[in-house]
Amino acid sequence: MTNTDIEQRYGFDNTSSEGGNQLQHLAGILDPHSINVLTSTGITPGMRCLDIGPGAGTITHWLAEQVGPDGRVTAIDIAPALSSGPNIGIRQEDIRVSDFDPGSFDLIHARLVLMHLPERLTVLQKLADWLRPGGTIVLSEWDCTYLNLVRHCPEGHDPSLHDLFQTTLINVLTPRGMSTTWATEAHGAMLHSGLTKVSTVVDARTYHGGTGICQLHYSNSHQLNDALLAAGMTEQQLASLRKMLLDPRLMLSGYLMHTTTGRRPAAH
Repeated sequence: MTNTDIEQRYGFDNTSSEGGNQLQHLAGILDPHSINVLTSTGITPGMRCLDIGPGAGTITHWLAEQVGPDGRVTAIDIAPALSSGPNIGIRQEDIRVSDFDPGSFDLIHARLVLMHLPERLTVLQKLADWLRPGGTIVLSEWDCTYLNLVRHCPEGHDPSLHDLFQTTLINVLTPRGMSTTWATEAHGAMLHSGLTKVSTVVDARTYHGGTGICQLHYSNSHQLNDALLAAGMTEQQLASLRKMLLDPRLMLSGYLMHTTTGRRPAAH
């Protein structure tokens, strides 16, 4: 399978203008949570880290700062959109065909990646094998089964448009390999892969229209405009949705983010 095939199936195009906006919105929404969990794993100078699907590269560069000049961060993406650095290596490839020696990394981080891969269980086992004894995997995935996300819809807007958008978006992405339930399954999958000390933190925030998750949905509605229309939404519905998403009176919650951490058993 070529990188072009993978990108078309994934549905989002990192190289487009809206793709760039999407990556920035995701970083703004998710980085505080990701950094909090990653910090709790005990990152130290000199560590070797792998960042899968790094998006805008904000976490890659944060990790590079933490591990310092004696450490190394490798970032893998099918369409890299991040800058390099003195202790950052970027590989343009599909994680499903990537290959590293066992024990190559102290820390592996992936955010909103495995939920889009039908081979997620096989990939997770590969990641576990790439960890050194005592090393850590941190996976963050959105739970897309809980969609009761409108906290306040101001007068003049129809909250059912957001529900329709979410349902249609899922209908567009699931045939391309996305799992709506993987976030809740990752904990058990880590245990099955032989990882220990597995724990899961669930995080969600609420945003005014025009900020955070509302900006992300606005951007995604443009990036996937044609696919959403083909799946049944109308131009008028999308226009009304976008107007609502930018109204600062709207209060909208993000998806529940499940971040699951597991460690490879230490050598005896």
